[in-house]
Amino acid sequence: MKVMLLMRSDGTYDGGNSEEDYAVWSDYTVSLEEQGVYVTSGQFEDGAGGTLLTELTENRSPEKPQPADGTPAGSLVGYYILECADFEEASRHARRAPLYGSVEVLPLSAW
Repeated sequence: MKVMLLMRSDGTYDGGNSEEDYAVWSDYTVSLEEQGVYVTSGQFEDGAGGTLLTELTENRSPEKPQPADGTPAGSLVGYYILECADFEEASRHARRAPLYGSVEVLPLSAW
């Protein structure tokens, strides 16, 4: 089964972008590759400020989508896509992620 590990920052860590941080994340990625579960990963741009859109209604048009009120809890910082035997295996890998916040384990379905 494919899963997405969606990483969020809780805002408590003010470091980052250091060689030590990159080394820890690199080690985590290498361990996923060695275990044969790694598919891909990515990091969201700092300060990119994405927009959360809601479904379109009569008052909104597809040409001018409007952001929803409020902000989801925690800033999105990155993701991993893994191919795991089951949800338990995916959760074990998620628990090992070097986080300063939370990780959401989301099963992906094939269309």
